[in-house]
Amino acid sequence: MANRPSSLTSAIQICRPLFWAGEMSHKANANCGLLLAPANIRGYAPMTGSMVYRLSVGEVTAPHMATYIQALSEIQAISDDRGYNHVAGFHGAPNFYCWHHQNNANTDLQARLFLPWHRAYLWWLEQRLRDRLENAALPWWDWTLVRDVPAIYDDDTIGGRRNPLASSTIILPTVNPPINRETVRAPGSNPFVRLPRRREVERVLAQSDWASFSDLMESLHDRVHVWVGGDMASVGTAAFDPIFFAHHCMIDRIWYLWQVRHGNGGVPNALLDLELIPFGRRVKDVLDVQTLGYEYAVDSMEVPDADSP
Repeated sequence: MANRPSSLTSAIQICRPLFWAGEMSHKANANCGLLLAPANIRGYAPMTGSMVYRLSVGEVTAPHMATYIQALSEIQAISDDRGYNHVAGFHGAPNFYCWHHQNNANTDLQARLFLPWHRAYLWWLEQRLRDRLENAALPWWDWTLVRDVPAIYDDDTIGGRRNPLASSTIILPTVNPPINRETVRAPGSNPFVRLPRRREVERVLAQSDWASFSDLMESLHDRVHVWVGGDMASVGTAAFDPIFFAHHCMIDRIWYLWQVRHGNGGVPNALLDLELIPFGRRVKDVLDVQTLGYEYAVDSMEVPDADSP
């Protein structure tokens, strides 16, 4: 089983705790080693190469999962700026570049950049994966159907080897106090939070207004973070848990489905030229997933909600 703490509190201490529910300012403590975005970031290049298709999380024998697991294992072993630990640090500690609830720790600007910033973030990690294996693509966790941590993310080993989906090592020597440990989870430990259901996603998809859709989508997103618990319940450490990217791939896929239904016209013009730091992209650059080199395969959203009463 993946690491699960005896209590939720023991798993989410980093600087002053930054939670998905309750305290929503997301402003970083000065002791967290907050960094300004670099003017140029090594490794950025326009998307080239073939299209990849993102599929739902599957069994370990599924070809797309085997490729993803291999690529993820390789980048988790890299200690420089091409590695998983470095990329995970963009979201929370030590950089806090992420956008949540119109806020960002590095600026006083308020803007609905949650969906565009996280799309760019997924794309950035996927490029690091594709540097290792060209066909590697992020899978999504459909929590409307799979009502627990997917089994493939919960097993400590795969084929007798360490499972890179179960956890990663958080290495943060510059935060106060420094962190060097494995990620942990506490799924379902909060009795007041449950995973979103299909009908809730459908209600969100029915929203034709960008602001309403974005805000409601973010609320569903928050619940999954809190439900998984452990490091996922803290902005500072969430992205170090590999399940973060399966969850956010689902969020991005729902946005994609909304775009298929409603188009991009609802995104305010004032957002289009805003930079998505540190990815070298602007909002207008991430509206079309195909220009980013990926597509979502048709899958489980067409299946009736098994959890409906």
